[in-house]
Amino acid sequence: MLKEAFRSISHNKLRAVLSMIGIIIGVAAVIGVVSVAEGTSRSIKQSLTAIGSNLILISPGFTRGGGGRTAIALTEVLEKEDADKIAQTCPSVLHVTPIQQGNFVVQYERQNAVATVLASRPVLFNMLNIKLAQGSFFDESDERGRRRVAVIGKEVADQLFTDGNALGQTIRITSGSMRQSYVVVGVLEKSGNLLFLNPDRSILIPFSSAENRLFRRKNVSMIVAQAISETLAAQAVSEIDSILFEKFQNEERYRIISQDALLETVNQTMTMLSFMLGSIAGISLLVGGIGIMNIMLVTVTERTREIGVRKAIGASRRHILIQFLLESIVLTFVAGLLGIVAGFGLSKLIASVGSIRTVVTPTVVFIAVSVSVLVGLFFGVWPAVRASKLNPVEALRYE
Repeated sequence: MLKEAFRSISHNKLRAVLSMIGIIIGVAAVIGVVSVAEGTSRSIKQSLTAIGSNLILISPGFTRGGGGRTAIALTEVLEKEDADKIAQTCPSVLHVTPIQQGNFVVQYERQNAVATVLASRPVLFNMLNIKLAQGSFFDESDERGRRRVAVIGKEVADQLFTDGNALGQTIRITSGSMRQSYVVVGVLEKSGNLLFLNPDRSILIPFSSAENRLFRRKNVSMIVAQAISETLAAQAVSEIDSILFEKFQNEERYRIISQDALLETVNQTMTMLSFMLGSIAGISLLVGGIGIMNIMLVTVTERTREIGVRKAIGASRRHILIQFLLESIVLTFVAGLLGIVAGFGLSKLIASVGSIRTVVTPTVVFIAVSVSVLVGLFFGVWPAVRASKLNPVEALRYE
């Protein structure tokens, strides 16, 4: 029966190819879009786990706006004293630093750039596992002495210093009519996003030198803490929550986010995105299945006399049913295999043209082929049943 299915399909090659196109496109589309979602998900996870999974972000919370319909971000909530108290009273916390963050115009001679200026204590470099390309980080002596030194990101360095000589140069950070001069002591390696920070487009300066001169506000943008180990991260979150709730008596005034929570959110979001994109692309499989059904119905009509001959020499309804089901499944299975090849090609094309990371997993390949075979089975049932029910005498008389 399998040989006969291949023989029947090979006799109508053009028709077989045309009927398989929908399945090929469907499988390729599913593999292509899911590979983009999977690649994006892995890139995000890699950037999160590259700095360990024991970091904790404490940021201002939200309050309900007018009519309870909107949420307004709180600003004047966290203070550097909160970071100091966390460091002193939380046994599960290894490091902690307050953060001031804002966008400023930065100048060097005639070159200008807009960069994120981030003021923190030196411990942040170890917490985020930031690497240097040139120079050195500022240290505790710079923090205590309130020295105006800066470590700049790779993109900022390329914009301001076209000759590549950034170390020892003085940059001016402008805020309104106020200008502050900082000496560049280090240039970071290119790294991409790290949690709340993109070091490539940032300038890092000592917290003490910026809190009153540059930012000129008592409240801080956020606090970053690091648990002693990954296993103690949950306990550290609980300890921090106790301290902040004791101060504010309102858990909505602050937010504590751990890397584990971020990873879980990313997993849920990307799983949902993959399902949605895969479902949309899977519509092509449905269209292809309808095409297969139409072709098989035409085939049944064309081969009515052949069916009559088979039944006349002893073929049962089950034999005829299996024969036509096999033809439908073979069509969709071969189309599924071709779709896999096209899907890999589409994935590589997206990665090369769009500079997007794509990952094709065995799971999505298995699902795509399985679905294509099920489509052939589902849409081949009606034509197969119709063929099996033909009366042999009437089928033999059919012209």
